[in-house]
Amino acid sequence: MELFRKLFGGKPTIDWDEVTRSLEPKLESLRRPAVRLKKTSAVKNSKFGGLPFADSSSFEWPRSNGKPMAFLAQLDLSEISSAHKYDWLEDKGLLLFFYDVIEMPWGFDPKDRGKWSILFQPEPDTYISYPEDLGNEFRIRELYIQPELVQVLPNYDDPSIEDLGLSDEEIDAYIDLNEGDEEPSHQVGGFPSPVQGNYMELDSQLASNGIYVGNAEGYNSEEGKKLASGAKDWKLLFQFDSDDDLDIMWGDCGMLYFWVQEHKAKQNQFDNSWLILQCC
Repeated sequence: MELFRKLFGGKPTIDWDEVTRSLEPKLESLRRPAVRLKKTSAVKNSKFGGLPFADSSSFEWPRSNGKPMAFLAQLDLSEISSAHKYDWLEDKGLLLFFYDVIEMPWGFDPKDRGKWSILFQPEPDTYISYPEDLGNEFRIRELYIQPELVQVLPNYDDPSIEDLGLSDEEIDAYIDLNEGDEEPSHQVGGFPSPVQGNYMELDSQLASNGIYVGNAEGYNSEEGKKLASGAKDWKLLFQFDSDDDLDIMWGDCGMLYFWVQEHKAKQNQFDNSWLILQCC
């Protein structure tokens, strides 16, 4: 058989379990904590959809092009911090997430600003009714969230993976290892689960500073190169996956990624947050 392989180029069977075992120690330093947002029947302050709980004295329902945005989710920061405390995120209060589901901006264009909203509510006191002009089809089903601590790895094309110098077999094993389960991947912090490209921090940095990133021109511009170093300040605040239970599909099996600059998040300032939509 060995002679046959030498003559005709056949390859021995690969022991994938052994490849995966040998790979694990190389990855330990790359893992990051993330808070996975699991759906639960238990009543929680963190939830998808329903009515937002907010400060009645100051709350105004966010609008885009004159129309009310859809209310996506409410995250109780004390519940998030009970799973994992991020030093860049408050440990009390609520974060409310809104999005223009009619236009569904991708976040490539600086003109997309204002088509999503993240509101920090330090002292919410009442549930806010839907605006009368928000159609029923844009009122997302209420499902409660149980935050759980997980350890996540970067996408296979991340520079930190390239630096490991993995073999082709190890890269294949890594992709399988990092695929996760078939459950929707809703998440706070950690590495994102990109559907298309693994450069959302840079996209957020450039687009939020007025540079269009729908093609290569913005990345290659002198201004883009000057701004690029600021990409490292951006953190994944909320990854919102497509989810059949919520009757939500972002494009074709896509995800929404809300990004925030670390120094802004520490000050509870989310007005300069950025959103990226990716889909198949």
